[in-house]
Amino acid sequence: MKIGEFAGRIRNRYALRNAVKEALDRLPAAVCYFDYAGSVKLCNKSMYDLFRKIVQSDLQNYGELKQALEDCDRATGIIRDGNLFLFPDGKVWKYSEGEVKTADGSVYTEAVFSDVTELYEKRQKLKQQSEELKKMYQELEVLSENVQEAAKEQEILNMKSRLHDQMNMGVAAIRKILRQNTVSEENDAAVVQFRRAISVLREENAYPQDDVAEFIRDAAVSGIQVKITGTLPENEETLRLLLPVMREACVNAARHADAAVLYVTVEKCPETVTLRMTNDGRPPEEEVIPRGGLADLGKRLAEEGGRMEIRSRPVFELTVTLPADGLKPEQEATV
Repeated sequence: MKIGEFAGRIRNRYALRNAVKEALDRLPAAVCYFDYAGSVKLCNKSMYDLFRKIVQSDLQNYGELKQALEDCDRATGIIRDGNLFLFPDGKVWKYSEGEVKTADGSVYTEAVFSDVTELYEKRQKLKQQSEELKKMYQELEVLSENVQEAAKEQEILNMKSRLHDQMNMGVAAIRKILRQNTVSEENDAAVVQFRRAISVLREENAYPQDDVAEFIRDAAVSGIQVKITGTLPENEETLRLLLPVMREACVNAARHADAAVLYVTVEKCPETVTLRMTNDGRPPEEEVIPRGGLADLGKRLAEEGGRMEIRSRPVFELTVTLPADGLKPEQEATV
């Protein structure tokens, strides 16, 4: 081979190597290749710069790189999070490595740092938003409980107001009867309501602490008689879920069906307790879709592992099923 030809090949080889090195330096990632002995075979400028930031020296071999990554938390201000490295300048680099096999069978270790700063910031932002949403959800849960309690108290207040209205009408009717010495159908109905109001007040004074009895007395104020078949669970947490449903069923029976009786059937199985509620009022004219109070109660039951079902035909029926785990011994409900 002529000297000129040999020199040309050498120039071409170096030109190719320089072209590869130049292309490697332009990569946005920090890349380095080590041979089987761990010596640097090919490395771009970004890798050299990054390594100097970690240990303030030049990269010589694969062992130095591995040791630097292990010691970075203690020796520098760089924070390691798994395979992520957070640098003081705000950059976040993700480290990965693998093997590259050439055509002649040589195997090289490839070490790569990828700039994932933008992705990391977005992930942190999403994590922060997730925490904020979780906090908001917890606050909404508390607010929902307060709203339900306020709605219950408002409904009880409305019932008490109707009770006093009935008493005032009864007193006025009695005065009119005494003055005119006559009895009309209107006055007779007012006196019946007056007697009912007095009866409810007597029961309330006799049993002021019983939530179930209180519900039944409040229903009577609205003109609804509650008939319970079966035994209600004694567990306070279960009753706390069931009583709002029975109250809502009572209010809807009076408001939408002009009912006089609310029927509650309690069915118990080893794993569940089920309440079926119907009334003697008008059946719905169209399919009942849970809204407002019923919808909120359905969500609350679902959160506790229960479910709510509504049937509109041939008569309205509201069914609530809850897990029976942890229920205390049964207690007969006084109706």
